[in-house]
Amino acid sequence: MLDPRAARTNTSATARAPVRRTQFTEGTVFVVGGAGYVEYGNLEEWAAKTGRRVTYGGTEIWDPESFVSALRDLGKTQT
Repeated sequence: MLDPRAARTNTSATARAPVRRTQFTEGTVFVVGGAGYVEYGNLEEWAAKTGRRVTYGGTEIWDPESFVSALRDLGKTQT
């Protein structure tokens, strides 16, 4: 869990303090690397169920065929 408002010090007193979770209604998910349509669909479905709004992005957006092609290229031996 990442809470940007939490204190950045780690003293023994704060280490034992209970973690307070902050509710949110809007968030951003960014994938460094290939972001996929299936992941986006699952995230949108979750957001609709929970009443949250999520923005999704990545350095590349891949459809399933492009993803499998990238995996195939990784499996090739270089000579």
